[in-house]
Amino acid sequence: MSLKIYNISKRVSPFTPASTEGDFISNTSKIFNENKIDVRVFLPRYGYISERKYILREVIRLKEISVNIDNEETISSVKSAFIPESRVQVYFNIFPEFYKEVTKQVTSNYQQPKNPNVFNTFLMYSFAALNTLERLYWQPDVILCYNWHSALIPILLKTVLKDHEWFANIKVVSVLSSDESFYSFPENSLKKFNFKDYNGLIDPADFLHTSLTHSDAVIRLNSKKDNKLDSFLKNKNIAEVLSSKKEHNKIFDINTSNNNKEFWGPIAKELYEFLDSL
Repeated sequence: MSLKIYNISKRVSPFTPASTEGDFISNTSKIFNENKIDVRVFLPRYGYISERKYILREVIRLKEISVNIDNEETISSVKSAFIPESRVQVYFNIFPEFYKEVTKQVTSNYQQPKNPNVFNTFLMYSFAALNTLERLYWQPDVILCYNWHSALIPILLKTVLKDHEWFANIKVVSVLSSDESFYSFPENSLKKFNFKDYNGLIDPADFLHTSLTHSDAVIRLNSKKDNKLDSFLKNKNIAEVLSSKKEHNKIFDINTSNNNKEFWGPIAKELYEFLDSL
């Protein structure tokens, strides 16, 4: 029986500007889907993503996805579409109050966000991505979380949700793109989402270390662009946790300008074998 794979990402080609992360998800997912592997993607529906162009459809059971913010239930929804030229299902989290401020420039920008609402946006989507699974009645075998935007998810799964029957057997993998630095969420944003313990979450290096510690495996996507993770990888604590993962620490060399199957086919095969070994 094949794996069920869930990608939680903030960039997926072609819905967002080209990126190492977005191209990796799009191309490997299409190959998985062609091979009858159940792979799905969760993505914010940014204001610039056209519902008409990509034919976003309502999903009745996903019309109300609640997240607790400032001790109040905040309701978002989810619509569904496919990655073009495939049957890879993408779940778009709909919440205009947050996502309308995330422009193409923001999703193309690899620098630390200057607008504090961007932090709240990605906290919101992390919780919504997990809440959506229960409403779907779909349990993935593996969740892939990409870069700092969804780095809280491994921590949530292994602490707050560790005794939750729905999530108990799910493996979680942290995926890091070498062309993207790593940031942390400010304390005031974490407070809005009812985090009581900020230990290991405020400093970016500490946050990365905590996230990797709670991950079952780590994948690094090395591109030809400048490596913005070097300073983090040289951090003693981070280096130690990566070393401790042993065979569950994987590196892929990615050329984002190359989108043909001859390039991505072997990567998809290697990725699946890696995930299947967890």
